[in-house]
Amino acid sequence: MTSIAPPPRPDRPRVQDLAGAVLAGGDTEDLLDLLVHSARTDLGARSAALVLPLAPGTWTFELVDGPDAADLLGRTLTPRSPAGAALEETDSEALERIGALLVGKQDIPALLAVVDGAEHGSGFLAVLRDRPDGAGPDGAADPAFTRADRERLDALAALVLLTLRVPAPGVSDELDDERSRIARDLHDLAIQELFAVGMELEALTDALAAPGQPPSNTRIRSSVASSVQGLENAVAQIRQIVQSLRRERLEATLTEQLRHEVGLAAAGLGFVPTLRLPPHPAAMEAELPSEIADDVVAVVRECLANAARHAHASAVAVSVSLFSEGVDRVVQVNVSDNGRGIDPTVQRRSGLANMSSRARRHSGWVDALSLEPGTMISWRVTLPAA
Repeated sequence: MTSIAPPPRPDRPRVQDLAGAVLAGGDTEDLLDLLVHSARTDLGARSAALVLPLAPGTWTFELVDGPDAADLLGRTLTPRSPAGAALEETDSEALERIGALLVGKQDIPALLAVVDGAEHGSGFLAVLRDRPDGAGPDGAADPAFTRADRERLDALAALVLLTLRVPAPGVSDELDDERSRIARDLHDLAIQELFAVGMELEALTDALAAPGQPPSNTRIRSSVASSVQGLENAVAQIRQIVQSLRRERLEATLTEQLRHEVGLAAAGLGFVPTLRLPPHPAAMEAELPSEIADDVVAVVRECLANAARHAHASAVAVSVSLFSEGVDRVVQVNVSDNGRGIDPTVQRRSGLANMSSRARRHSGWVDALSLEPGTMISWRVTLPAA
């Protein structure tokens, strides 16, 4: 079947801009409306819909953007429907294999992305497209959703999750105080340092452009060296602020910490990575010793940082799984991207060395596997005997 991609939309919001809007806080309904509308426009869909849990065993079409709102808005799903059965079993792969949703009496081609709400229950974000003129109900001429469509919808579904889990402004005075502290630290430290760098470079630019005697090589080297030092200072200050936020999240569950790392990574990557966890994350958290859980978070953080710095990827997927292998219980972290792969000329890979050290102390190992395209880092360790 020929893949029919929607025309490019250069004016669509960047995912990092949408992520910034979500992390900045705001009215939850307004943010969800924005994300559902973005799903419809970004993917050239006729409609987009957000389905969320209503009660145990029941889900509802909470938001619908497009002409199908009259048929879908407020409609409920139960485990008797394919989508409801997949949600009931928390089977994200089964949900993503569903290729159509019933609108009125007609099956409309659809692409679904799970919205994993953890203890709140799962839902999904969906986009629907018209069949080409003359296409029959058998779907032989259905408009194919591309890999890029899947990646974009997964990113928007991740932002929906963040929106549902980030408290709205005014919910907590403590949260407001913390935001004020972060803003103050950024302004007084990093932003002032960056402002000084900008002034130094602007002065050098003016000197180079001015008629007459150009600045000496000594002056140029001094300005550049001063600017580089200023940037290093700003980066160090931002890292300290981020680390302080991470230290304050020590009481968070493993699942919350992983989602937090994925959300933070959006700023560097330009999109939200996909995160896949076991169907019942709480059971995994209960089984993992705290030192292994801490290493899982650290490995995911390192992999996402490496992807942001080196991969130049348009998609990154994080998977954490727990399974039996013979008499052992094994936890495995896979982080894959579709970037340019590992440069064979680079000999120093401190990130892999750190991950290898974390694996060895738990009788495990780490591998860097080449994909077509991209790379997958696979880290796995054995849990101590009960």
